[in-house]
Amino acid sequence: MSLTLSWDLFIIVFFGLVIAYSFIIGKHESVKIIVGTYIAIVAVQGIANIIERLTGETAPFLTVLGLNVDIAMMTAIKLAIFVAIIIFLAVRGGVEIAYTKEPGSTINLLLTALFGIATAGLLLATLLTFVLDVPLLQGATVAQSAQVSAVLAQSKLMQIMIWNLDLWFSLPALLIITVGFISNESGSTEE
Repeated sequence: MSLTLSWDLFIIVFFGLVIAYSFIIGKHESVKIIVGTYIAIVAVQGIANIIERLTGETAPFLTVLGLNVDIAMMTAIKLAIFVAIIIFLAVRGGVEIAYTKEPGSTINLLLTALFGIATAGLLLATLLTFVLDVPLLQGATVAQSAQVSAVLAQSKLMQIMIWNLDLWFSLPALLIITVGFISNESGSTEE
């Protein structure tokens, strides 16, 4: 049997790992990861813009010192900050998620799987925008990029990811809103 590494295989393994991790940590912690991811996306974009502005102004000075801040370095910086912020927020962020009305175990299992899928899609969509150095929420720009066209021709799953970036960015938020509304509606809360 010959195993060929491809983007499709990468996407399947990535989704599988994130969904499995969601089942390990549970529904509430999965929501916490999603919230942390959204915060990290905004923070990384802001920090990257500041770094680009500062390095643009000091480019001659940095060149004299032998430091060149290019796209590859910015990508590495973005990814490192992104991962660090998510880990910090998940471990020490002080965010607690609790739903007052818990559905049955079958529904909880389904919700955990949905949160895992949404988390994997959000993380992968974010990583793609960082690596390809394209603006968030501009899926059409990504699909038309010369870097991506070769990958899109080879991978059906990558086509789905790229063509639906807007969906992957909004799906987790819509899922949290829907589950929050359903889980907290018309339940009497006793303290």
